[in-house]
Amino acid sequence: MGEIEDKVRTPQQERSIRTKEAIIKAAMKLFSDKGFHQTNTKEIAAAAGVSTGSFYSYFIDKRAIFIDVLHMYGDDLLARIDASMSEIDFETIGRSELILHLIDTLLLSHKAFIGYHKDLSVMYHSDEVIKQLMDAQYETGRLRTLKYLQMGQEEEMKFDDIEAASVVVFESVSAIVDVISFSPQRIAVDRLKSELVNMLVQYLYK
Repeated sequence: MGEIEDKVRTPQQERSIRTKEAIIKAAMKLFSDKGFHQTNTKEIAAAAGVSTGSFYSYFIDKRAIFIDVLHMYGDDLLARIDASMSEIDFETIGRSELILHLIDTLLLSHKAFIGYHKDLSVMYHSDEVIKQLMDAQYETGRLRTLKYLQMGQEEEMKFDDIEAASVVVFESVSAIVDVISFSPQRIAVDRLKSELVNMLVQYLYK
């Protein structure tokens, strides 16, 4: 394995960096559309416009690119959330409106990665490295979620343990967002969002 890793290129020049990024983006789309196990390296290379040999000069195997895609997935998800949340005025926005905006932002962010997210759920339980990366991303998400909820209205929040509250809020929102995004429901989406907003308003605010 060491000899193989030595042959993997760390891009230095702009052209090589763009080539590696193209491979990662092609892989992300294929993983989202077809799934990790249904995608092979030849398909990824073709979608990126490079040869299979060129693919292996940047990545040891398909798992290696899956991990790089996971990094890009996490960065992209946070960037989408930050961009959406930057559009609102935290000083004037209402409590329910703030939480609903956060939920809708997460729902919109998930749409681009539905197929990929399904694979993540499987890989989380079968690959320790991927599990550690995902746990780190979840922790970032928890802290980011609570930060947005606190902005402009921190004095009105009623929980005693901010760290525990960040877990409660993030996991509650994530669970319902996942249900809406990835599972068929017999209850309308608007009803689920409304009840989630009501629950969090009662939990968070005086």
